[in-house]
Amino acid sequence: MTRKRDKIWTAIIATKQWFTKLFTSEADALVDNFGNNPPPEIGPQSYSGDIHDKGD
Repeated sequence: MTRKRDKIWTAIIATKQWFTKLFTSEADALVDNFGNNPPPEIGPQSYSGDIHDKGD
């Protein structure tokens, strides 16, 4: 019975650590606006109209 209990506790601790890492990284992403991964600078884009209206 001890072996089964050890496996259960290992699974519980691993799950807790996984969720802790997940929510910590998500919180860091919300707080840190593109600090480590800035968005690409694509510049102004010209508007060519709606592509669905070309055949009308």
